[in-house]
Amino acid sequence: MPPISATTFIWDFDGTLADTRLRNYQVSCRLLTEATGRRLEEFPALATFESFERTQRGYVNWRQLLTRELGFTEAETDRLGGLWSRYQLADTTPVAVFDGLGQVIRTLGRARHGVVSQNARAHIVRTLEEAGLAPLFGAVIGYDSVRLTGQKPAPDGFLACVDALGPPAPTRIVSVGDHETDVRCARNTQAALAERGAACEVVAIAVRFVDGVDPASWAAQPDHVAHDPAELLDLVREQRLA
Repeated sequence: MPPISATTFIWDFDGTLADTRLRNYQVSCRLLTEATGRRLEEFPALATFESFERTQRGYVNWRQLLTRELGFTEAETDRLGGLWSRYQLADTTPVAVFDGLGQVIRTLGRARHGVVSQNARAHIVRTLEEAGLAPLFGAVIGYDSVRLTGQKPAPDGFLACVDALGPPAPTRIVSVGDHETDVRCARNTQAALAERGAACEVVAIAVRFVDGVDPASWAAQPDHVAHDPAELLDLVREQRLA
């Protein structure tokens, strides 16, 4: 058996491993109307799929979207967040892993892989199982795996993922995500690991697998950008990241 790579890949889920945009929109509409008793017309950001996509990309995480854009209190946001997993699992909208990405992950099999996402853990696991990729991931950290106030860009999820993967400790973490928040989370994780005394480099790769992702406009810049799974694999090889 070949030796395990010292690199750990930590993948975002939405827009990175799988195209969840339509499902997340539909779940958000159903959750925010049924759980609050309010009409959809009261949430302009949810008027169309396009307006939802455009609006949510302007916020660091779903907590900001709910409090700053939609006007919910912190307590209401906690309650709605606690219902997200139930609504996700009840929705039957198909979610597919991006074409070619499974082969990329299999090719990087010497490295260890984990998921850190603000989606529900059970939904992520189910999607990976349906794609036949679940055995390749040693840890899956969803929004419900860490405290609600510890969501990205806080490093809590990344640190929990590293701990769940167990020894040996990685000397390099490659963060793969499609949002500026993923880059900020990678930087915060680097700082948190340094505080732990861990000698670990954290590299941030931004992927542009869906429309609307524009890393050039982000205040926090990634180390690298990949436009499709094949380019991602080439990048990893060229930079000798795994």
